[in-house]
Amino acid sequence: MSDELKCTLIGIDACPGGWCSCIQSGPDDLDIRFTNALGSLLEEYPDAVIAIDIPIGLPDKTTGMEPGIRQCDKEARRFLGFPRSSSVFSSPVRPLLDIEEKDIAKAHREASLVTMSISDRKVSRQTMNILPRIREVDDLLQNSSQLRERMFEVHPELIFMEINGEAIDESKRTVGGRAQRMDCLHEVFGPEAVESCIAMIEGTTIKVDDLMDALACCWSADRIARGKHHELPARPEFDSTGLRMTIRF
Repeated sequence: MSDELKCTLIGIDACPGGWCSCIQSGPDDLDIRFTNALGSLLEEYPDAVIAIDIPIGLPDKTTGMEPGIRQCDKEARRFLGFPRSSSVFSSPVRPLLDIEEKDIAKAHREASLVTMSISDRKVSRQTMNILPRIREVDDLLQNSSQLRERMFEVHPELIFMEINGEAIDESKRTVGGRAQRMDCLHEVFGPEAVESCIAMIEGTTIKVDDLMDALACCWSADRIARGKHHELPARPEFDSTGLRMTIRF
């Protein structure tokens, strides 16, 4: 990464029980934080550029080229190709945020019915699992026009593709796939910095996979802050609340 940092950068990935955040306040100043309440963390950094691996902007019947479908998700899958395209989950439609999740099986059935009333697909278990996180981020953005200007959706696999020069075929859960992604992070942050971050998560609920993704998001936050990022789709879509439905990397 460039030595010149003009603002704090934060890369965020969901992890068991909360969020893993990689905070870069200077060229050699990386900190890893766990939080179960994202809003309280972001209040500490009111001017930071934030790159987060979570859907921002949700489709419904009235938004986008295809009802219930985000073009950024479709284009991200196309960019990554097989097999990494499977890492891009379909984003939930906005009405799903109103579903109560006390009974998971019942909530999943209801969510699929709601989704099929808008598009021709059901909702995946993976999407249901992250629905509370999506709701948390959406609530923050609905209540802060300032946050809308500095929080951006990213996808780690697109970021690793950008660093690597091509999509990484192996899953991050394999030895080879993890090693390739670590090599990418060593390239942009330096081996010492990455190993220091790994030491910071010892004894926490943060897994190495979550850390790798948060670090990748932080690198992308730097590119966004400098205006050197890519954005999918080239012509942005907006949801019914005015949120931009794009993925940057």
